[in-house]
Amino acid sequence: MKKILFAIGVLALGQAAAQTSYVSNNASSKTATITVNAGEGGGNGGLNFNGADHGKKGFVIPAGWTVKMVFKNVGTMPHSAAVTKGKTPPTSITVKDAAFAKAYTSKLVEGLAGGSAAETVTFKVGKAGTYNLVCGVPGHGLGGQYLGFVVSDSAKIASFK
Repeated sequence: MKKILFAIGVLALGQAAAQTSYVSNNASSKTATITVNAGEGGGNGGLNFNGADHGKKGFVIPAGWTVKMVFKNVGTMPHSAAVTKGKTPPTSITVKDAAFAKAYTSKLVEGLAGGSAAETVTFKVGKAGTYNLVCGVPGHGLGGQYLGFVVSDSAKIASFK
């Protein structure tokens, strides 16, 4: 019985350690580091960020903060990411659609290959509003590969919910 309880405890600790935090905050420098894993798990056929799709989850960032977005394609197909304006993702994306200067990954349309090295892009968010974090590869955003991205006047730290 003790061995079974010990094994259950070890499994529970392993699962807790496996959970990922997608946000770290530095309130003194007003900087949020967000992790965006494209194709994480099999959700939505791989068209997801951090396992979420169709805007079911998203980031909340305090207005005026700097964001360091660490983008990693952990899936098998090419992916990219851009923060775009509006409550719904655009049907196609170019760098001109970015809500904030430099708020997009390289190879926006063709995407970064699965398993490629992480890419970090840094940008400053502007005024409060509702935006989206969308994959720029044609058809991926329409297929549901987007998260919410809210810039908030009332948030004290960044979060992922």
